[in-house]
Amino acid sequence: MDFGTTLKHLAPFAIPILALCIPIVALIMHYHEKIQHNQHLHETIRLLAEKGVPIPPELLQAAIATAPVAPPKTWSSASQLRGGIINVSMGIGILILYVAIRPEEDWLWIIGAIPILIGLVFFLVWFIETRKKSD
Repeated sequence: MDFGTTLKHLAPFAIPILALCIPIVALIMHYHEKIQHNQHLHETIRLLAEKGVPIPPELLQAAIATAPVAPPKTWSSASQLRGGIINVSMGIGILILYVAIRPEEDWLWIIGAIPILIGLVFFLVWFIETRKKSD
């Protein structure tokens, strides 16, 4: 196989791969710019502190505002229930899909059991948390 035929076979894959890379590159560039901005800001504050110059409050506020503060993520009992319903429904849908597509394959339906089991665990957590709140 020569280079021309290889290129013909790979060409249909090039556009989707490039299209998927565009958002990834955009995210990388965004976070790289954010990191560079924070580094310059902290370097400026450090240089001002070394020289003994008073640091303007706006500069300190900018440094505090850019500090990552992640709020604690809590799952409410309603979100546990919602997650369980979604996963069980999705698992049943996948199970029916594989049974309809390949009825002669007797093992393929088990793929739908994975989200069903995840959904059942969500139901179990929801049940435990609602009983704990009522006690």
